[in-house]
Amino acid sequence: MALSDDLNNAVTALTTGFAALDAAVTTELTAITTALANQADPAITAAVAQSVSNIGTITSKMASDAAALTASIPAATTVPPPPPPPPPVVPPTVTPPVIAVPPVTDPNATPPSTPPVSASTKKAK
Repeated sequence: MALSDDLNNAVTALTTGFAALDAAVTTELTAITTALANQADPAITAAVAQSVSNIGTITSKMASDAAALTASIPAATTVPPPPPPPPPVVPPTVTPPVIAVPPVTDPNATPPSTPPVSASTKKAK
């Protein structure tokens, strides 16, 4: 296997893993938000809603950043660019971590072969 295929498989695993993490966390946050609707204490409601927003912002940012890595290495990956994350219901108060994305060095480069299925993270059921 070529070095570019190895890199492609690694980036595919990284991006699909973060996307699966974001999807799983978003599902759990939706359940928390639904359960929160039955909470009578406004202080608890506000605190949990803020935490849900912050957690969603962090996981969405990490998933987007991981996928954005692919744009910087077009010759080494076949992973498509990320879609924009949906806006949170409550504005976040957290500064999410960032995966630094290097600049594109060769935008006309040709990507390697399509990664094998084993390089993609499966969504947990």
